[in-house]
Amino acid sequence: MTSTSIILAIDLGTQSLRVSALTTAGERLWAWAHPVESVIDGHLFEQDPLQWAEFLETALAQAQLAGIRPDCIAVAAPLAGYVAMDENGQPLTQAITYADRRSAPYIDQVEAAVARRAQSNPNGLRAYVPDPLPQLLRLRGECPAVYQNTKKFLDATGWLNYYLTGESTLNSYTALRLYTDALRADLDVDASMFGRPVSIGETIGVLAPRLAARFNMRPVPVIAATFDSKCAYIASGIRKPGQAIDISGTVTSFGVLTESPFSDGQKRIYRVPYGEGAWLARGSTASSGGILEWARTQWLQTDFAALDADAVKTGPGADGLIFLPYLAGERSPLWNPHARGALLGMSLNTSRASVARAIYEGLAFAVGHIVSVMQECGIEVDDIRLAGGLSRNDTLSQIKADVLGKPLLRFRDAELTTLGLAVIASVALGAWPDHASASQAFNTIEKRFEPNMADHRIHALNFKRYCAYVAALEPTFIPGAPADSAAGGVMR
Repeated sequence: MTSTSIILAIDLGTQSLRVSALTTAGERLWAWAHPVESVIDGHLFEQDPLQWAEFLETALAQAQLAGIRPDCIAVAAPLAGYVAMDENGQPLTQAITYADRRSAPYIDQVEAAVARRAQSNPNGLRAYVPDPLPQLLRLRGECPAVYQNTKKFLDATGWLNYYLTGESTLNSYTALRLYTDALRADLDVDASMFGRPVSIGETIGVLAPRLAARFNMRPVPVIAATFDSKCAYIASGIRKPGQAIDISGTVTSFGVLTESPFSDGQKRIYRVPYGEGAWLARGSTASSGGILEWARTQWLQTDFAALDADAVKTGPGADGLIFLPYLAGERSPLWNPHARGALLGMSLNTSRASVARAIYEGLAFAVGHIVSVMQECGIEVDDIRLAGGLSRNDTLSQIKADVLGKPLLRFRDAELTTLGLAVIASVALGAWPDHASASQAFNTIEKRFEPNMADHRIHALNFKRYCAYVAALEPTFIPGAPADSAAGGVMR
C-alpha cells in the first residue's frame, strides 16, 4: 500500500458527527461535521442511531461530491452508546450514551461478581454506568420484552461498524469490561450479544454493497479501531514513562504511560495495556466542556469570550471560592453517579468574576485529583500533552498548568480521535511500521504552557481545601435526592 492511500475517518462525538479524509502521509484532504441531537431528561441521556445513520449517509454523499475515494474506513465513537438490535439488525432502543445514569443500580451487582472472582479483573477496572454489563443488566431487568427480542447489544462504535459492514463487533478495549467467562456466567450474560471482539487494526469487513454502489465507492475494508479517547491516546505518540495526555471535550480523560503494572486497591484509577511491557494509567471525569456550557448559559448567561475574561479578572484562588464540578456525577476517583456539584466559600463580596474563576479552577482540580491518586500509586507524571476541544482555551490550559505544576504541551490539531483513526488505519494499510512512528506524521506540538510556580503554591493550598470539601460531602452523594429520580426511557 502506498503512502498516498486515503483514509475516511468517522468520529462520532457526544455533540457531533465528524467525517474526515486523510492520507497516510498525514495530509487532511476534506472534512465535514454535523451536530447530533440528544434527549436529556433526568437520568436519561439518549441519541437516535437512525439519526447517526442519516448523518453518516449525508457525509458519504458529500465525500462523493468532493471526489473522495477512500482506500479504507475507520470508526470511533464515545464509550457506551448501546443499542439493542433485533434478529434483522433493526434498533429496538435508542442509543444509551455514557452520560445516562439509569444503569447505576446495577453497578454493585457487577462489582460483587468481580469480588467473587478474584482473577477476573487484572487491570483494576471499576464498574460504572457506561459499561456493557450494567447496561445489559438494566435492559434485562427493566425492559424484559425488549430484552427477549434483543439479538445484539452493540456500543456506538460497534453499531456504526455494523451499519457499514453488517458485522457485529466489539472493540478490544471495551471488551476488557466483559471480564471473564466465569464472571459472565455468574451474571448469566452471553458475551456474543456484544459482538465479536476485534483487535485494533483488524479488518472487520468491507463496505456494504448497498453503500458502495450508492456513493460510488469501492468495497474498501473497514478497519477496527476503538472508542474515542483511546484513539486519541494512540494519536498522541506518547512513548516514554511519565508522558501524559489530557483529552478534554465534553469530559476529560487523563492518562499517563507507565512500565509498572500498578494496582490501586481502592480502584480509583485503572490501567489498560499499551503495547509490549507498557500500560496506560487512566482516569476520567464525568463532565468538562458541558460544565462550561452550563456556566455560560444557565449561571452567568454570557458567551465564552466573556467567561474567559471574567476568569482572568480574578487571581489564583478565586477569592476563596471552591467549585466541585460534579454536575453529571463523577468518575475518577469517586466513581459515584450520585455526586453533585457545589460552590463553596461564598460571601457577600463574591463577584461574577470570582465564580467564573472558581469554575475554571474546579475543572483543573478535578484533573489534579486524578493525578494525585496516580502519584499516590507510585506513578510519575512529567509533561502533559493537551488535546480535545477545551485544549483551544488558553485560559483554562494555563490554569491547569499552574494547578498541576507541570508543563502542558498543546497539539496543533485538537481532533486527536480523528488522527488516531488515521494512525490506526495507516499502520493497518502498511504505510507505517507502528503507531508511534505514524503519529509523528499526523500532528505536532503547537504551544507550551509553563506553570507559574508562585500561582502553583496558591493552588496547592486550595487543592487541599478542594479535597477536604470532597471528603466532607461525599457521604451525602447517595441515591434518593430529587435529581436522582429515575426518568423513563423511551424504548422502540
